[in-house]
Formats: sequence, C-alpha cells, structure tokens
Amino acid sequence: MDAKLEALKELNQRLTPPRELGGVFLPVGVKEQFEIMFVAEMPSMNEPKNEEGKALNFNFGITAKDRLLINMMKKYGVAGSYVTDIVKERDIPRKPTKEEIRKWLPFLLEEVRIIQPRAIIVLGKRTYEASFRPYVEPAIPSEIKIDYVFHYSQQGAKTNLEVEQRFSEVVLKIKNSV
Repeated sequence: MDAKLEALKELNQRLTPPRELGGVFLPVGVKEQFEIMFVAEMPSMNEPKNEEGKALNFNFGITAKDRLLINMMKKYGVAGSYVTDIVKERDIPRKPTKEEIRKWLPFLLEEVRIIQPRAIIVLGKRTYEASFRPYVEPAIPSEIKIDYVFHYSQQGAKTNLEVEQRFSEVVLKIKNSV
C-alpha cells in the first residue's frame, strides 16, 4: 500500500497546481482504501486558498455539496477512497471536449494502474454517458466493475434523497460483487 501511495504522490507531482489537479483520498485524514475509485469529469474553477492566500491543490470538500459526497462516503463505508477527474485542468463547469479527455486519459489510466481498484464509480450519469463510457471505459481492464451515481452537486431535478439512494444502491451492489 505504501508503494501505491508513493506512486500516486509522484504521479500527482507532475501536475501544476492550482490549474491542474490530481486525485485525493476523501475525506482527508481517513485511512486510504483501494477497492473503489470515484471519477468525476473535470475540476471546477473553485480554488480554495490557504492562510497566506495561495491557491491549494484541492478540488473536493470545499462546498456544501462536496460535504454531501463526503458524508455519503462515510455513511456507506467507502470513506478513504480515491476521487479524481477524467480531465485534470480547471475550467468553467462544462462538458470537456474529446480532445481534452484524450489528452488526460493516459494520466487517468496511470492512476487506475497504480490503485488497481476492483470498481470505478463515475460521479454523474451524463459524465458516464458522454465522457467516460465512450472514451475511458474501453481502456479500463475488463475485470474492473464500472457504474455511476448521480452527481452530488449537479442534480437538476434530483433531490439529495434520490442522489443518496442511488449512491447507496451502487456502493452496496459493488461491495457485494467484489
């Protein structure tokens, strides 16, 4: 496990924060686990600052919706899982282009290779259908189970209850199959 953590650290050091972000184990401070990996689409423009006003290399856990994700991770036993993005560059919230996805795919695949998860959960049905399934999933080893949950911050007509229900169903299904 220490080798995995060191390899992820080295990989993420290739990025140039605060513009480019690698993954993090969430919530911070919880023992890392490698069974399930969560994949979002791309970092938002949120750039949290430290006490000196410098931007931090952190993309999750800064809004109330991020805390909803973290609380669900704790509640359903997947706290400490690795959470990352397909595209590693901050931009205005939008669907990334296929060129952006292709540019960052080798980095994401290296994260998958290091972590060796038994399952990947994509954050967002649209992200799964538009970005992950056509461009990423074909490159993922077939033994890794893949599913999606509703995105915790871009719910549209979904309520927090519906988001949590889908999250619990997917996590339970994956945990029972790995």
